[in-house]
Amino acid sequence: MDGVGTIGDPRLWLLFHYWRSKKGARVAPSPGEVDLAQLPKAVQPNAMLLEVAYEGDRARFRYQRVGRVFWRHAGREPVGEYVGEILPSTAGYRDYVVGIYEEMAAACRPLYTENLFVLRGGQSDPIATKRVILPLSHDGRKVHAVLAGHVFDYGAQSGEAMALVTGIEEGVRVFLE
Repeated sequence: MDGVGTIGDPRLWLLFHYWRSKKGARVAPSPGEVDLAQLPKAVQPNAMLLEVAYEGDRARFRYQRVGRVFWRHAGREPVGEYVGEILPSTAGYRDYVVGIYEEMAAACRPLYTENLFVLRGGQSDPIATKRVILPLSHDGRKVHAVLAGHVFDYGAQSGEAMALVTGIEEGVRVFLE
């Protein structure tokens, strides 16, 4: 699977294509080779760079650069803070996101996911999220940073709808080649 048919959003496909162009024949490009300013303007608000800090064998993910999509409601960019300390724990969201980042880091392979947030009261227009999580590595064995893109489709909901979330349903989780 090359990602073209799997990735369900053109912005995420552009990000994946950019990552592949930087990696060449290697497992992953080096963190220093990635520059968010080089991304197409349509992709930049949905992209982020994360630094990976290891505590023993466990990876923790710290925001380095974050596109506007991720912090527009918080009013500030969470640079320097850890994903596991910033994301809401509502309905297992934090554990889910940290878990997919850990899975990508353990495999040192790009990962694509899609999920729906189930909303309180059985509202029929759930929030959909699509993500591409791309490893960056100095040595091709250990993930040292992450290039990621997330796209949120709030449907008829506002960006504040996270307060209504009661569950997460994953539709797609696949490693990309």
